[in-house]
Amino acid sequence: MKKALIIVIIVTLTILAAEILAAAPRDSCTPGSFINLYKSDGNIAAGLKQQVFLNIYASGNVQYFNSASDLELQAGAVYMLPHKVLFFRLYGGTGLQMSRNEGFQYPYVVLGTDFLFFFSEAIYPLKSELGPKFRGGFSFHF
Repeated sequence: MKKALIIVIIVTLTILAAEILAAAPRDSCTPGSFINLYKSDGNIAAGLKQQVFLNIYASGNVQYFNSASDLELQAGAVYMLPHKVLFFRLYGGTGLQMSRNEGFQYPYVVLGTDFLFFFSEAIYPLKSELGPKFRGGFSFHF
């Protein structure tokens, strides 16, 4: 577990340092914020990505699970590629998942795309007994 957490921290710091040191011009079509709405366990869940640096976003997702009567929070950072591929914005990042009932659960890696007013993400937990999770829904830019 410590090894996975150290890897997450190193990847995040490397991406952050590269973005700060890069002298790339600001892309005017890159939105400053994304709000994601999707269904999870029959309930509406929400996520927010807020631009921190040029292509780096702080991200957070809140999900409530009826089956476990638990609230989960995922917090992390994502790097959004500076150019669109067709009409897709691709991104990847890392973060930590916490639970109201269990506290800290595990670090994770996220890969996703944002297109038109939809989004899709794959979350890969860095814990051996868990498989990947997928989510998708509506994404609003502003």
